[in-house]
Formats: sequence, structure tokens, C-alpha cells
Amino acid sequence: MTTALFWFRKDLRLKDNPAWAAACEAHKVLPVFVLEPELIASAGRYRRGRFFQNLSALIAEVKSIGGRLRIIQGPAQDILPQYIQENNVDCMYFNADTSPFSRKRDERLAENITLPTHTFWGGLVHPPGTVLTQKGEISKVFTPFYKKWVTLPAPVSLPYPLPGFVDNPESDLEVARDLIPRTSQEGYEGASARFEQFLEIVDDYQESRNFPSVDGTSFLSSDLHFGTIGPREILNGLSSNREGHRQFIRQLAWRDWYAHLLHVNQEVPHKPVNKSYENIRWRDDPEGFERWKEGVTGYPIVDAGMRQLSATGWMHNRVRMITASFLVKNLLIDWRKGERYFRRLLIDGDVAQNCGNWQWVAGTGFDAAPYFRVFNPVLQSKKFDPEGNYIRRWIPELEAISSSAIHSPWECDETTLRKHNVVLGDNYPFPIVDHAEARERALAAYKASRE
Repeated sequence: MTTALFWFRKDLRLKDNPAWAAACEAHKVLPVFVLEPELIASAGRYRRGRFFQNLSALIAEVKSIGGRLRIIQGPAQDILPQYIQENNVDCMYFNADTSPFSRKRDERLAENITLPTHTFWGGLVHPPGTVLTQKGEISKVFTPFYKKWVTLPAPVSLPYPLPGFVDNPESDLEVARDLIPRTSQEGYEGASARFEQFLEIVDDYQESRNFPSVDGTSFLSSDLHFGTIGPREILNGLSSNREGHRQFIRQLAWRDWYAHLLHVNQEVPHKPVNKSYENIRWRDDPEGFERWKEGVTGYPIVDAGMRQLSATGWMHNRVRMITASFLVKNLLIDWRKGERYFRRLLIDGDVAQNCGNWQWVAGTGFDAAPYFRVFNPVLQSKKFDPEGNYIRRWIPELEAISSSAIHSPWECDETTLRKHNVVLGDNYPFPIVDHAEARERALAAYKASRE
């Protein structure tokens, strides 16, 4: 029987993995994961830790069906050609990815190998190139894309046959000695449990997802990024007849859309999609950027979000929009700086999703918020954290302030602040910028670029 090298990448699961199912159907399998030094170095400690936990879980999952996952040191384009030759591999299977790094790596690898390679799209509901307009293009506006996306039959999640494995020397796992021991919270087991928990609250998703003090989101973004659960399995577990379910299905479509757009435009991480904004005169403000990163801007909702990110590697989606808008519109700092910072720290730091969302907030991307839309952080805070519970969790120095004053403490009288042990300029900062003035500055900069 022929031998297939199966290359795990951002698909750290066996179920709902089309490339894995196809490889197991036709071949003896040699499962491999390549540790990419560049990717590991670019990830913050929380994403790096989550990755190693997920990889440990995959090692255990493969072992449970009689195999052994080989862990080898990359870069893949350098090490795999020799590895393939040494192990008498007949063909290779893997799931493709849309990121510039993956595309370039795979192209270089293809130049150095001659064996048949079979690729699939296990990380998306629908592959790039399948959701097109009548002109044969991907829509640059989300709603038409979504209307087409929902009409396509969802690919069926096929079960994988129990594979035959190529013998694996145990010494191949020595390079995995630094892997963090697996827990029940990671890998497919953890992702599946999170999905089941989400199904219990998904009917309230449309409303509850906007409030950062409420656990109203799925917490599946990291699982989808690492591929510990497949988007088709999630889609098949939802019902289009229920509103909360439909709203979450829409988020899966957004995820596909951003990935499809990146697939046809690899410059999305580096250049504004809307060429009108190529010449925005961004401010060089290292101090402002550092204060934004550290969560000491003087705007509580912004600071709470940035502290949550630093402490956990995750941030609520509504607060991501608020903090991103603050950097781009209030501080007039280049969105690319914020995007790179988020992508490094976030446990779900995905190129397509992160870049797409940052360009949306900046007003420079596909179907983006209009340039004159500038989030008012105080109004956003009052609307989506009305009692200040989210702020109190991440900014304990403000926890004694009333719910009405916590959103903008600089408007509170000094006597009241001191009564609650808050001294502006001492244990909590004054705002680093006036929102109204900053808004006008941003509008002028965007207008100048458009002209």
C-alpha cells in the first residue's frame, strides 16, 4: 500500500478534516507536524502556549488510534523534501491556507518536490473561488457575498476511516519535549466542549454578544484559528431557522469572506484596500502607542480592553472595535501598527480576520465602516458596559466609582474621586486626547487623503 505524508498545519484535529479523511481512505499514513521557527517566534506567549497545548492534544489523539505524530523542526520548505525522500513517501496531503506566509512557503516547497500533492480547504466552509458574483469575481461587499454563500450546499463532514500507519520511531518525538502537557480544555476535546456550551446560549447571541461583561460569545475563535474544530462541523450543528443561530452562521460567512479576499489580494496586511487612503498622514506618536498598548489612555473602556489583551491574549469583539478605533481615529496612528500588535498577542491572531477587521475599523478596507465613523469611547462604554462591570474587572483602581461616573472619571468632581481613592494623573491618568478634537483631526486627515 502506498505511503502518504499527512502534513498537519492549521487543522489540529482528525474529525471534519477533509485532507486527513482523503489520505486515510487511500494510503498508509505518515502524520507529521513541522515546527516553523518564524511562526513560533511571531506569536505572543498566550498564542504560543495555546498552540503547544493543542499540538499536545493532537499527539494524544493520533496515539489513541494507533499512530504516532512526528514532530520535526522546520522551515518546512527546507526539511520536508529530504524527509519525504528518507521515508519513501509516495504522495502528500494537507489543508491549504490563505496567509502570505503559507502561500509563499507552499510555493517554495512545490519547487523542491516532485511527488503528487493533494490539497483541501479544511479551515473554511467554502473554498476560495466558490462564492462568486455573476461576473465571476468575489464581491467586495459582504451582504451580496453572504446571500450567495448561504445558497451553496455546505460540504458534508465525512468520517475518516481508521488509517494504517507507517511505523514511527519514538525518538522522533524528542523535539516535542517542551510541549505543554495537554488539558481537557484544548485540542478537539476542548473545542467540542466549548461549542456544546455555546449551543446552550446561542439563541441570545444577537443581543448578548455585544456586552463584554457577559459570556455571550462562542469563545471558538482560537479553535477555528488552530483548526481544533472545523467550521463545517459548527455549521452543521446550527439551525438556520433560529435567529441566534443565523447570526452566528453569518459570522462564519464573514470569516470565509475575509479569507477569500486575502486569497486574491495578498497585500491586505500591508496596504489599504481603498486606494483613496494610501496617503493618510499618520501621526508618529510612540508615547501614545505605548500608552494604548499598556491600557493607560485615560479612557476606561479602552484601557480595560488593552489590559484584558495583555493579561489573557484575548479581547471581547466589541471592545476590539472600540480599542482599534481609538488608536486609528483618536490617536491617528497607522492601523498596521495596531494590527501587528493585536495579531502577535491574540490567541486567535489570524492574518485574514485580523487584517480584515482592522481595515474595516480604519475605513480603508472592503465594505469598511465609512471614514467619518469614529467610535466615541464614552458612549460605547455607556451603551455596552452600562454598569461598568467590565471596566471594574480590568481597572480595579476605578472599581469604587459609581456606574454613571466610571465611563468618564475626568468629568467627576475631585472630592468624589478622592473619596474613592482615585487621583487623576496619579493612580489613573487623565485622557491623553480630547475625543471631539481628535475626531476633527482624523476627519481632516482622511479628507485630505481623499482629495
